[in-house]
Amino acid sequence: MKLFKTTALSLLLATSVFAESKTDMAEDMRTMLSAMQEIEAAGFYNNKEGMHAGVKKLKSGLKTLLSTDAKEYLPDEQAYANKFAKKNATMITMYADDLIDSLNHNKMDDALENYALILKQCTSCHIRIRSY
Repeated sequence: MKLFKTTALSLLLATSVFAESKTDMAEDMRTMLSAMQEIEAAGFYNNKEGMHAGVKKLKSGLKTLLSTDAKEYLPDEQAYANKFAKKNATMITMYADDLIDSLNHNKMDDALENYALILKQCTSCHIRIRSY
């Protein structure tokens, strides 16, 4: 009976941790989508402060992606995706930093190019991972 209780408790704990990380990931993905929309809208109106705010919001959404192991919620045939997702998160961070640097040097064309590169990273990851 003690073994059954221990097993049940372990299963409950693992399930709650899994659900929490998946919920956190979904919330961060929504945050990043909203941030990308803010960056794009601000870029249309040459609103540098709005773009700065969007980049800050975008980077705050990367925390779960960088700290969560995608193997926890992806099928076995998609287990490789964890490494791919972390690489894309690193690239998003790099392009976001470049976007800010371009804004600081009044290079709006370069900033918008970095936005496009961020969008490409997001899209490539979603195409590969969400295809399961």
